[in-house]
Amino acid sequence: MLAKTVGRQVIAMAAIALMAMAMGSTNAYGQAKGVMADTTKPVVSSTYPVDLDSNVYINKKIVATFNETMSAATITALTFTVTKGATPVAGTVTYDTIGTTAFFAPDSLLDTSAVYTATLTTGVTDTAGNPLDSDYVWTFSTDTMASPVLAPVNLLSAGDYVILAKTGISTTAGTQIVGDIGVSPAAAGAITGPFALAMDASGTFATSPLVTGNVYAADYTEPTPTDLGAAVLAMQAAYTDAATRPLPDYTELYTGDLSGKTLVPGLYKWGTGVLINGGVTLAGDSSDVWIFQIAQTLLVGSGAIVSLSGGAQPKNIFWQVAGQTTLGTTSQTKGIILDATAIVVMTGAALNGRALAQTAVTLDAATIGISGPLGVEHEISPGRTYAKLQLLPSRPNPASGPVRISYVLPRTGTVSLQVYDICGRMVSTLAQGRAQGGAYDLTWKGNDSQGRLLPAGVYFYQLTFDGASQTRRLVLLR
Repeated sequence: MLAKTVGRQVIAMAAIALMAMAMGSTNAYGQAKGVMADTTKPVVSSTYPVDLDSNVYINKKIVATFNETMSAATITALTFTVTKGATPVAGTVTYDTIGTTAFFAPDSLLDTSAVYTATLTTGVTDTAGNPLDSDYVWTFSTDTMASPVLAPVNLLSAGDYVILAKTGISTTAGTQIVGDIGVSPAAAGAITGPFALAMDASGTFATSPLVTGNVYAADYTEPTPTDLGAAVLAMQAAYTDAATRPLPDYTELYTGDLSGKTLVPGLYKWGTGVLINGGVTLAGDSSDVWIFQIAQTLLVGSGAIVSLSGGAQPKNIFWQVAGQTTLGTTSQTKGIILDATAIVVMTGAALNGRALAQTAVTLDAATIGISGPLGVEHEISPGRTYAKLQLLPSRPNPASGPVRISYVLPRTGTVSLQVYDICGRMVSTLAQGRAQGGAYDLTWKGNDSQGRLLPAGVYFYQLTFDGASQTRRLVLLR
């Protein structure tokens, strides 16, 4: 029984609950007195196409992203419709339960040079049952052609590294790298910071407590210098391939400010820099490709999140950047960065992908790697060790809104993640079933299993994996 499992923790937390009771804010169950249910209505934060968009390719999906997790059961062909005049368009409606994005995939190509109307009705609700305030309607007109199939950039041997740089790799303490790293033509002396490199007996690579993988440099024993030279040439060729792809689907979109937008697969081109503040959603399936051609800098602002929806994969996202790439503090970015100059990953930032720079890569207590099995997208967050079961502290804690919960599975197995109140009663199941090894992040809105908003109080979330379990405490505020 869970009551035995978390009993010591409940006792340890009793003082907190009693203090809250003394302040008059909670009852004997650690729950807030008089807390109202969640009555905040959801909103549509972005769409593709945007309202009044023109020249939309006739083979594209129609996409809507919400500001919170929605009830998948309410997003159907009855509540998400597309029409041409009064004629309904036949299609399939899906909702990405990991993200917050709904998709309408037409059964056939849209007509050319035609005007369409997309509608989300008030039958769409969030997980607490709150509907949209009103029907959300937008229109767009189509182009005369379909978008060409976009092939991914072939990294060749550059894809063997999560970090590859020509002039150096530097870091501060606290960085975690999952995968191999290399420098060439620079020597090992260009790998600076607390890497504490330990040379293997073969002389072909070194290891580091900061790297789950191997470290390679151009002055190590053959075949390392030859292999690194080939990888650098492959990196440069991949950059050129991405930069010279012709006929972009979108040019100078949003004048380079992608903050709060939803982007469908395609080739994007800017003659300026690109900025992401708050976040951007890349919505597509596991075979879709995004290539971003950026003539100046790429800046992902502090705390910004590049979110993937619908099964999109980091391995199919390519950021070709002529200027410096800066990933701001605590930001989360997905994809392969091909940079002609430098890549700077600031304090607490995470990159689920690869950093391939034709000068240097600079890290500050950052996390970089492709986690999980090939082709399966999981979040990467700072502070993880991938060789063992790990349940990380929720963030924020205490929380008055959505809570981010992260965990790591060392291998494939049976997992459950459940939330309990201070009396040991299970109130919500967040994950259940078989899962592959890797790192996972999810957002819990503070609801119970029926979608009802839980009152303020002390809660415990427990990760159980193949007979082992870990438990942590979180506090909800209202």
